[in-house]
Amino acid sequence: MTLLRSSATTVALAFSLALVAACASEPAPQPPPAPSPPAFNEMGRADAPVTIVEFSDLQCRFCARHATQTFPELRRDYIDTGKVRYVVHDLPLAYHANAVPAAIAARCAGEQGRYWEYREALFREQHRLPQEPYAELAAGLGLDPASFSACRNDPGPAAGIRADVNLAASRGIGSTPSFIVNLSSAGRETDTIIVGAKSYEVFKAKIDALLAPQG
Repeated sequence: MTLLRSSATTVALAFSLALVAACASEPAPQPPPAPSPPAFNEMGRADAPVTIVEFSDLQCRFCARHATQTFPELRRDYIDTGKVRYVVHDLPLAYHANAVPAAIAARCAGEQGRYWEYREALFREQHRLPQEPYAELAAGLGLDPASFSACRNDPGPAAGIRADVNLAASRGIGSTPSFIVNLSSAGRETDTIIVGAKSYEVFKAKIDALLAPQG
């Protein structure tokens, strides 16, 4: 009887030691990965319930009108309050000779974290685009001039613009400014397309309708 009890104790001890060893070999639980920072051309919370995608041409005067008149109100009431995620894509129109160089410069400002400020400066100085004020505007925002110049000569930004143009074509969008408005979780079939520099009230009505409780 004593021998059996001793054997059982030995087996139990061996099992416990094996279990401890197995637990010790398991990797410690890791904290969840930090959320990725937004892309240079995105503003607002990544989990905002509504997404607005703008296709824009930096030489387009109607795009400038939207950026200076309507966008600040959208930012104040919907983007900064976490209700809307706002994304800008480039759609330089063929008859705007300065649109591509301006878009490249804005992307290069984005590489230094100043895309939105630079974009605003370009629209404000839109009449000067033929004089290529890109380095001057970059200096006014405190951008590193060497990095900014190297970026403007790099093929990467131009490739990104071509990708945006192809994206616009795939969505049947060919004019600027154009906007896709939808619930962030919804599919393309429920997209609303807004074309032109519409008033703040037009966007507000659509956003509020999407945010309203369903049913």
